[in-house]
This record gives sequence, C-alpha cells and structure tokens, in this order.
Amino acid sequence: MHTARYETGPSGYHSFPAHGTFAAQSQPPGYGTLTPPPLPPSTPVRGSRAGMTVLIALAALFLVTTGIFVTLFLIAASDHTKTVTQLDDRQRQLTELDDRVAAAEADRKRAEERNTAVKSANADISGCVKAMQHYLWDGLAEAQRTAAARDLLTKCK
Repeated sequence: MHTARYETGPSGYHSFPAHGTFAAQSQPPGYGTLTPPPLPPSTPVRGSRAGMTVLIALAALFLVTTGIFVTLFLIAASDHTKTVTQLDDRQRQLTELDDRVAAAEADRKRAEERNTAVKSANADISGCVKAMQHYLWDGLAEAQRTAAARDLLTKCK
C-alpha cells in the first residue's frame, strides 16, 4: 500500500504521492485526492473563568454606580424643586415688601408736606401770638397800646 503525505502551502493542504508519479497512478479511483482530517472541537480557554469573573464584577460595579447616580439625580431634582419653591416664596415676600415700602414712602412724603404746611402756618401764627402777648401782658401805656393793637392787626390777618 502506498501512503500519501500532506504539506501545507499558502492555499491550504495538498497531497503529494509518496514515491513519484507511479504511486499516484496506481491508486484506485477516489483515493487520489485526500482531505485533511477535521479539526477537533475547540476547548474553552483555561483563563475564561477569571475573565468572566472580572466581567461580572465590572457589570456589578457599573450597576451599583448607575444606582448611585440615579439616586443622586433624584435627590438633586427634589432639592431643585424645593429651592425653586423657596425662591418663589422669597420673591413674593420681596414684592409685598416693595409694595409696603412704596406705600410707606408715599405716607412719608404726605407727612412731610403736612409738616411743611404746619410749619408755615406756625410761623405765621407765632408772629400773631407774640403780638398778642405784647399787647395783653406787657402793661403798655395808652399810646404804646394803640401801636401794639395796629401791629396785632397786621400780623394776625
């Protein structure tokens, strides 16, 4: 019996006769072209458990990190809502205070105007009061009394 040998080249396996051309011609039909034996099934790599453990640990870490960030986001959203509500309350209070300040300012201006009017009237009346005090209590003689009465009439119009 003749044996064939296999050699690999850039295009795959090729069969070559063992002893020249005679050996290839002496083979029965169907034996001229030999195919390489099938490859054995692939076996898992030994380091795959360690790799799988690392992947599971990373996935768990990512899951926990995602949970933390979602929690932080929800807390921040709640804090934001509370802060916006407080801001709206403060703005409403400030608006009310601005209205009160404007009303107080208007009251102050009216009081100043009344004060100015009272001071003016007081200045006018004080001249009249002094003239009346001079006429009544200074014990004037008849001629002085007549002059004081004229002065009283001019100042107390």
